[in-house]
Amino acid sequence: MASSIVLATHAIPVLASNATAGWKAVSLTGIAALIGLLTVFRTRPVPGEPLLAPLLLVVIGGSFSSPVRIMTIAIAVFAAQALRGTGRAWLIRTVLGLAVLPAGTALGALTGAGTLSWRSSDVLGLVPFVVPVGLVMRNILRALVQQELVSARDALLSSAGGRLLAAANVDEVHRIGIDLTARMIALAPGLVLIIVRPQGAEWRVTRAVGLDDGLIGRTLTEAMLADSATALADVAPDHRHWHVEHIVDRYVLLGGVRPISPTEADAFRTLAHQVVLGEHNVTSRAELQHRAHHDSLTRLPNREYFLETLTDAVTSGPPGSVAVISVDLDDFKQVNDTYGHGGGDELLIEVAKRLRAAAGPHRMAARLGGDEFALLLTGPDAQDEAERLAWDVRDRILAPFRVTGHTVRVGASVGISGPSHDVATLIREADLAMYAAKALRSSSRA
Repeated sequence: MASSIVLATHAIPVLASNATAGWKAVSLTGIAALIGLLTVFRTRPVPGEPLLAPLLLVVIGGSFSSPVRIMTIAIAVFAAQALRGTGRAWLIRTVLGLAVLPAGTALGALTGAGTLSWRSSDVLGLVPFVVPVGLVMRNILRALVQQELVSARDALLSSAGGRLLAAANVDEVHRIGIDLTARMIALAPGLVLIIVRPQGAEWRVTRAVGLDDGLIGRTLTEAMLADSATALADVAPDHRHWHVEHIVDRYVLLGGVRPISPTEADAFRTLAHQVVLGEHNVTSRAELQHRAHHDSLTRLPNREYFLETLTDAVTSGPPGSVAVISVDLDDFKQVNDTYGHGGGDELLIEVAKRLRAAAGPHRMAARLGGDEFALLLTGPDAQDEAERLAWDVRDRILAPFRVTGHTVRVGASVGISGPSHDVATLIREADLAMYAAKALRSSSRA
């Protein structure tokens, strides 16, 4: 913006110059074109800009009598341009900028605006100032860009912790990690990142950000990891610089087309550690939740979780779509008395396995406490399936068990709830049916 203002104010000296009217119009057009060029260049690259700007400066200089005015607008323009564009473009502008002052002075002599020779010391003595101005502005650019990159990376890393700790599962942690990695790489073009995890004696590529996904699945040895540039030359031939770091159970390979700075390595190392922390957090949370919802001995859902699931099923399903099977072991006390509590626990574990197998993947088997179990069935055919499953459960439990090296047999009293849309009624009816079956078994023994 400042350079455009400097250019605009020099329209007055152009109008007041001794140049021909036609050349004044050409110079004013050049000022307008250069202001437009700088305005567009602030937001996007302009093809030919490193060549076009010096040419327009020479055209404008043709209407000035003083080389100082040419030097003033040249410095303003080159300073604005130095803050953007590539290093190659900056070098082209600087080299051509050395010719702007003598060329503009020579053109001014031709248009009648000036009388100085371009060979005079007043002109050539100012030319060297173009280089230090360009260098200073370029260094300012690098400092600003570096500061912006550091700030942007810090902001990403600050947000990463909250996002990763809020993830619901490990897959979500990995999706967030990939997204953050891609965004960090976008801040530093030319970088790529590869994650490898152990697979037997080798290491397998599991993630590749910035490279073709075809790399995923490739196996690498420890020796290949030590020479990543050679090992990955076929998929990343331009990335000859690699920073390899072993983080917990994986290797993180950061590759670049240029040497990787310590700040870049630190940023990606921090992100990798945050992903690991997110994985551990999800795993720990899932383990705690599993412990809260499952019986520690049999690993079956416990009473609280069973009732919670039953309530959800009753609330969301139509009447008659939920059935409960209540199961109570017979002769369990006798096993406990004969083989001790260790034998009783071993029996409960085996019973749980048989109930889990009978329930299958779509029904819930739970331990409600002691030797009392239950199964939950949902769906339009829940009542019909409950009757069949109850007989299956009874037959499975009647089969002999091996407990502490001995063969033991126990019975099972099984009860089925009738159709109901009330949790308490379902539980009560299943229990009543189970107790009735137990009483009938006891009377038959007597």
